[in-house]
Amino acid sequence: MSTMFTKLAPASYFTLFSAIHSFVIGLLPFYLPILIWQQYQHLAPLTEFIAWTGAGFVIALYGWHQLFTRGYWRTLVVLSFVLEIGLIYVALFHVASTHLIILGLLNGLFNCSYWMLQRILFNSISGSDNTGRLFGNLQLILGLSLKLGILFGGYFMQSQPWVIFALSLIAGIGFCIMTLSSLTTQTFVYQHSDHRQPKTAISLRDKLVFLVDGPFLYLESYLWVVSIYHLTNSDTSQFSLTVIALSLALAVIFYFIKNTIDKQPQYRLYQVATLLYLGGWLLRGWISADWSGFAIGLGLLSIAFATALFRLYFNKRFYDKAKQQANYHYLVSKSLYSQLGIVLFFTGLSALSSLITLSLSQIYWAVLPLIAVYVLYQQVHKRINTSIPL
Repeated sequence: MSTMFTKLAPASYFTLFSAIHSFVIGLLPFYLPILIWQQYQHLAPLTEFIAWTGAGFVIALYGWHQLFTRGYWRTLVVLSFVLEIGLIYVALFHVASTHLIILGLLNGLFNCSYWMLQRILFNSISGSDNTGRLFGNLQLILGLSLKLGILFGGYFMQSQPWVIFALSLIAGIGFCIMTLSSLTTQTFVYQHSDHRQPKTAISLRDKLVFLVDGPFLYLESYLWVVSIYHLTNSDTSQFSLTVIALSLALAVIFYFIKNTIDKQPQYRLYQVATLLYLGGWLLRGWISADWSGFAIGLGLLSIAFATALFRLYFNKRFYDKAKQQANYHYLVSKSLYSQLGIVLFFTGLSALSSLITLSLSQIYWAVLPLIAVYVLYQQVHKRINTSIPL
């Protein structure tokens, strides 16, 4: 078995790493905003938790960088699962007695350990001529594994939480054993990370886009999750089934889109995707539990499609630009600026929501002007790159 692990191709290792983490995220970390909302029934604690999550990411990034540049690749992989399992243990059995600062910092440490590894892995196997197709494949794979985790998490969370912890423990330990038995992937990714290259200057446009993108990512993955929960009558089972149904519908749509994105005129379609993204946030503020079930379902599908399409084109542009600079430093800079944006935005939102009553719809409408910043993210010229098919 160790021979099989040693021969595991980098692209296969990346897919397995991302899919297992995604499944474990679905088991419980995906439900964190709902758990916090159920406990406090107020917006300020949730936004405070998100701000501390961003702070935890920034703190962890320095240590992560030091370990990576010294070649401790497998240590970082194992650490990502240790932090994830630790987060699940605390959230499952001690969430009521754990201060939001501790929970947020732990969530930030895990986010850094996972997302930095995933970006480095993806960047090492992709080229500028296939990032759209690869990212589309990634969306399909992670979407299915995440929703499988959500299905198990929603079913066992209330009745048998130990099952969730056991599943996360088995998945994490299994992958860590495989990682410690594999040398090929570590060598490949480390050599292709170009972390020894001199840092390249990042334009002011890119810095502004990164600062804005962080809050939008967490608005999508935390506040919008709470909104869907409210739209499904605050029922965890109905919420889980709704998210899974949306994922399956999007998987069918993106199966046909992903293989054509790299051949399409990027500038025009990126602008169209950004406009649809704007429309999605308008709809987020408009949609209401008073609508009919069909209207809510159609609205949720439209929002999910607009968001996923924008993320597909945005991430293609992001990884294509990384290829033309020092890849590693560009990826680290993106994470740093995005997390700083998260800390600033959600700290301010937390302070504001403590003073006045804010609805989620008001927040969605208030951030609409910020979407214009995405237009500043310029297209890059293609160049030939070697890549490994996924």
